[in-house]
Amino acid sequence: MLVIGDSLEVGSGPYLRGLLPGVVVDAEKGRTSSQGVRVLASRLDGSVEVVVFPLGTNDSPSNGGGLAANLAAVRQLAGDRCVVVATLSRPAVGGVSVAGLNGVVEQFAGRSAAQVADWRTVVRSIPSLLGRDRVHATGEGYSVRATLLAEAVQACLAGGSAVGPSGIPAPRDPNARPPEAEGEPALVLSAPRPLTLILDRAVALVAAASRAAKTAATKAGPEPVLGAP
Repeated sequence: MLVIGDSLEVGSGPYLRGLLPGVVVDAEKGRTSSQGVRVLASRLDGSVEVVVFPLGTNDSPSNGGGLAANLAAVRQLAGDRCVVVATLSRPAVGGVSVAGLNGVVEQFAGRSAAQVADWRTVVRSIPSLLGRDRVHATGEGYSVRATLLAEAVQACLAGGSAVGPSGIPAPRDPNARPPEAEGEPALVLSAPRPLTLILDRAVALVAAASRAAKTAATKAGPEPVLGAP
């Protein structure tokens, strides 16, 4: 398992290593999806079965085409390996939200059978998982993010199951989204699932991952800061 991430995976990496023994996490603050493609090309080898590429937060929200091209490059590099991506959450940049980028992520997953860790839905449902900048996570947030990514990896290894053991779908279940915000479009429903169930499971993830983190994570240092979009 190879994870190519930005500062969000700098934060979630220690938890991921505890949840997925043997996982390789290559994460750097400020990394864009185009930079991530180059890193993936240099790190990918025959031992990798699953590629985790949850990048896009540092991309310009106005450049959905760039993210789409980079995800296509990831699929080409990954070949028939399972790929995990993540929905994005951050404040608007220059008045432009990440709705368009999330649309690109979802379209990529639909076309290429990638698994999706639905970070956006979880943090919009439980805002306390994010820090004051509304981009980076708290300690509990990073543990939950790691759990979402780990479940998506497990779904890959199990043959692409649509729903992870937490009950938070991967690929995402749009029925679990909170009320529309920032102009994000409604999505086509797949398997109906009550929002209360998703919220209950997300809260359970916070508690479970927090307990696991006591032995899996190193002591937290200063919170990493994403580079300028």
